[in-house]
Amino acid sequence: MAEIHEMMSAGTRALIEDNFLQLMEQEGFHKVSVRQLALRTHINRGTFYLHFTDKYDLLEQLQREILTGLEQVMVVKIVREEMSEHYLKGIPYPPLVHILEYLQQHGERLRLFLGAKGDAVFPGQFKEVVKRSFYRKLEMNGVFAEHPAVPPEYLAAHSASIFLGITEEWLHSGMPYTPEELAVIYNEVLFMQSTLIAKA
Repeated sequence: MAEIHEMMSAGTRALIEDNFLQLMEQEGFHKVSVRQLALRTHINRGTFYLHFTDKYDLLEQLQREILTGLEQVMVVKIVREEMSEHYLKGIPYPPLVHILEYLQQHGERLRLFLGAKGDAVFPGQFKEVVKRSFYRKLEMNGVFAEHPAVPPEYLAAHSASIFLGITEEWLHSGMPYTPEELAVIYNEVLFMQSTLIAKA
């Protein structure tokens, strides 16, 4: 009996979340009200408050779930020699594909949260998670030790900015490339920079 109740509760929560995201898409977060959401979901407001404190709590939980997962998949071991080999062959680098697959899985929500109809705080949180993840990844892969003349936070900011620029463009344009295709594009941009510097 308890399992049935839990399933019903989880189903109600998912219904609230789905309708909330639809309303956000139509009207923007700041115009959505709990009353409006309850009517659309065919529940009373008391049922809503069993799951969330208010609409800000609902949005925060949805965003936190994505950001927590992103930080977990972002920190992977990257071997530059392997990346270079994949770049020369024009094939996607699997650890990068894994990250992009996660972004694709949550792409519609990310596009909404990062856009004008979302909350103004989220883009900064998203960028901070990416920057923090790159810092940990570069530290783990020994990149800071290889370039002692550059402060670690600057290396992390530089790496994060390239990733953010490419992935945000991809998300906002409706993800026209597969994660595999975008991984090849990303690798091309990384190694293109090295080529341009060498020619300067």
